[in-house]
Amino acid sequence: MNQQKCKNCQKIFEGEYCHNCGQRSIGNKRLQMREVINDFFDNTFNLHKGFLFTFWKLIIKPGSVAHAYINGQRKSFTNPTRYMVIALAFQTFIDYWFKTTEVIKNETYYTFSFLSDSLNTSMEIWNIKLAVEYILLANLFMIILIPALLFVFFKKLKFNYTELLAVNFYFIPTILFITMPLLFVTKVIFGIFVPKELIIFIFTFYMFWSNFSFFKMVSLGERIFKIITVIFFFMFIRILILPLVMSLIFSLS
Repeated sequence: MNQQKCKNCQKIFEGEYCHNCGQRSIGNKRLQMREVINDFFDNTFNLHKGFLFTFWKLIIKPGSVAHAYINGQRKSFTNPTRYMVIALAFQTFIDYWFKTTEVIKNETYYTFSFLSDSLNTSMEIWNIKLAVEYILLANLFMIILIPALLFVFFKKLKFNYTELLAVNFYFIPTILFITMPLLFVTKVIFGIFVPKELIIFIFTFYMFWSNFSFFKMVSLGERIFKIITVIFFFMFIRILILPLVMSLIFSLS
């Protein structure tokens, strides 16, 4: 039987599991989509002691958490798929019971002077629907799109799409864990509405910080430029292109 060096604890072992830390031998292999899917079904709601530790580390050192998972050091942190599903479940719970989406319904969205009034109206309705009625689909769209943009702009680093997807299974849910309690406290306890600009600022700041921490092997100027460009393209697609396409197909004006 072949001996392997465990990437989690650096001990030599044989067989399916490391005798020292218990990590499976598959952790020594490059991350593949089937492993992410298997983790989803096997461990989705297993809230072990590493959850709060994972969240705190994702606030102060998000890049180190992401690199640890990709490099096979996976025992210290909550699985990213589980982390994402917990965040989506948490968001659904808060939205359903405390009606925090009323904050979004009270907002006005951006209009574009080069488009007709009817198209702008339809796009505004679609923006609200995507943020309220179809929020799960909108979040999944974001989780799928951002890794694709990062894959294109940081292609020379040779991360595959699955690795960047797993990384964003950490980063994007962390934004939900920050913003949803904020919406709950301000709306339910104080009865005030948080402006959408604040939510966009939190999203932009954390996306910049987490990816800045993750892509630390890239030079400072190039890193800043590419991350800002990725965020810009995502915002452009989410705020303009997606509602425009939906309005052209299913007009709501």
